[in-house]
Amino acid sequence: MPSHSNNKQPNDPHMQANKHPMDNKHIVHRYMDDCWNEGKLNVVAELMADNVRIHDPVFPNLTSGAKNKRDQIEQCRRAFPDLKFTIDDTLGEHNEVVIHWSARGTHKGDFLGMHATNRKVNITGSSIFRLEGQKIVEEWAHWNLMSMMEQLGVATAPHAEVHMETRTQA
Repeated sequence: MPSHSNNKQPNDPHMQANKHPMDNKHIVHRYMDDCWNEGKLNVVAELMADNVRIHDPVFPNLTSGAKNKRDQIEQCRRAFPDLKFTIDDTLGEHNEVVIHWSARGTHKGDFLGMHATNRKVNITGSSIFRLEGQKIVEEWAHWNLMSMMEQLGVATAPHAEVHMETRTQA
């Protein structure tokens, strides 16, 4: 889990508002289903705080805010109109939820400067969400862009050579 500078105690009012991990899991699952899978972009503002903090190394210029997250989802769904996320596992404790997910889709539009290839991709990743007051206030996403680029045929990852030494006994 990410470390937070504001170590909240169990009696903290923010923790009290989100002491039910099942509620938080439901919010995150709804976010993935409604916003990402169904493209119901109006739901982003309902489930995310206006100033939600977003951390995604694939989108380093993505700034915080529910509107920016909405725009990112729209951009991704435009590039992959059949985009579908499946949540493979969910863990929740206190005010944080972690999901491991799989996503698949067909590259039909520009994405991160890559023109449409009409190829199908299947990627996996993990996301961590922090919630306060029944809203997502922070999100960390981790997934492998190089894997996607290889599947799209636009790049190949360098392959490292492995050198093994054989030792002789003296």
